[in-house]
Amino acid sequence: MAAMLLREETKALMAQWRQSLGRRSQSTFAGRNVLPQPTTPAAPAATQQRHLQQVATSTSGLSMPPFPSAMLREALSADRDTAPPVAAPTAPHSVLSCMPVNNGKQVVLEFGDESRYEVHSQWLRDSNPSNRGADFYRTSASDVWNLKKYTVSQVTPVEGGRRVEVTYDIATGGQHTETFEAHWLHAFAPFVGKALNASAVLAPKIQGTGSMLGELYRKRMPWKSDVEMPTFDAATLVSSEEEQIKFLEAMMCPGICLIKGVGTPDKLEREFAGKPIEDLVFKLIGKMNQHPVRSTNYGVMRKTAESAKQGADYDMSNPLSMHTDHSVYQGTPGFLQFLYQAEGSVRSKVCDGLALAEYVKEHHPKAYKLLTEVQMTHSSRNTLYTREGAPRSVYNKETAPAPFELVNTHSIIELDAKGNVEKVVQSETKRGVGALPYDVYDDFMEAYELWTKLCEDDRFIKHFHWPEGSAVVTNNYRTLHGRASVPPEMNRTMAFGYVNKILVENRYRLLKQNQAERANPEMDSRWLTRVPNQVLERMVLASE
Repeated sequence: MAAMLLREETKALMAQWRQSLGRRSQSTFAGRNVLPQPTTPAAPAATQQRHLQQVATSTSGLSMPPFPSAMLREALSADRDTAPPVAAPTAPHSVLSCMPVNNGKQVVLEFGDESRYEVHSQWLRDSNPSNRGADFYRTSASDVWNLKKYTVSQVTPVEGGRRVEVTYDIATGGQHTETFEAHWLHAFAPFVGKALNASAVLAPKIQGTGSMLGELYRKRMPWKSDVEMPTFDAATLVSSEEEQIKFLEAMMCPGICLIKGVGTPDKLEREFAGKPIEDLVFKLIGKMNQHPVRSTNYGVMRKTAESAKQGADYDMSNPLSMHTDHSVYQGTPGFLQFLYQAEGSVRSKVCDGLALAEYVKEHHPKAYKLLTEVQMTHSSRNTLYTREGAPRSVYNKETAPAPFELVNTHSIIELDAKGNVEKVVQSETKRGVGALPYDVYDDFMEAYELWTKLCEDDRFIKHFHWPEGSAVVTNNYRTLHGRASVPPEMNRTMAFGYVNKILVENRYRLLKQNQAERANPEMDSRWLTRVPNQVLERMVLASE
């Protein structure tokens, strides 16, 4: 208690001494033209002490009593204890200021990057995570009818601008208060706000679902025969979401990889041969596509005479040209293709459809125009399985098939709305009967012949060793593959399956949400879910 009283008395005496010094300084320098001094950062305590002692003993024209050194040390110590902390750098997404305008119908937000936006108060009320339940659905279907009753009466930055507290007046009486993450507001503002200064740049109007893989799609690079094939370990992939992110990003570019350590199946019978890859894919992404008839969601090929009876695709002695799968399925549902070496080790090959397309575009622009504009048909009737979903011989008339038709009419090189290569669809063995217009037939067939020859050009083909118990994964929208070379004495069993594009994109979205939450736990699932991909991309990129 005595120490506290001494400290308070010291502070009071220090204040009196400073006042006395200020009055004498004013009388001494009265009438002089003194320039204002620039503001400088606070000096260290030792420098402050020397300065005060010098002022107390040597200031010209001033008569001041000496200041006791012990009391001076006590005063400086007290100043250090009460000095405000140095402000941390302002984050670009921090809210510096905010205010309601237009009778509370809108709110102005100013962020740390100096951007200022005006957003609708009803949008704020409608968008707060408090509106959704534990199932991530809205808790009420009637809340939308009451939005007009809410106007903002007060809006305040809190916690150093990391959050914003909004209070609404309700037309039917009462008030409602809720909080927003500044990071979330900063990501949405360019999409939903009105720009109020030059630093506020509006984002393009959202059209369509978009994709969290969109940025990687835009940065794809073509590759040739010397490409380095990314390699992953199955156990590491299963245990690490960061590794899963790298895997899915590799599927965008270069669009190929080898997963080692998948293991071998307990049995090689059809119902067991693909279980290791089925289990792995489920843990990484989700269930593989279900075939319309087949009892398993993976297919099995073997180097046996019996397997060859299912047709040319299943005859490993039959060379296959470089191709993409699912060419006969409208829309190409197989986005990622998983090829699992359950038995045997082989040598195989892939090539990059993007590199082929870019080559044709540069060296044969007329052919490129035809291959991107003229549409051709891939089509077949599938009779490979019985009604029980078991494989059957297409040559056996006594075994009834469960037939279904497939047809897909498209350009060989499909472009997106901005003219970028989106997908390559190529399979000469599944090419149907052409219905090409008379006036382009000759030119198109010449362009198609050029294309098919380039697909087999060694400059573009990557050869690689494919060991037993591993899986090759390809982006079926850009990577073509051919028939593996199997040593004559080696048995081979290969299982294959597919995952659709929407499932892959949404898995990557979840992984990036989790990654962002690990980096900034305050931005949890309340803020990262239920938002457009285009907005989420801004939140995720800002946290990296």
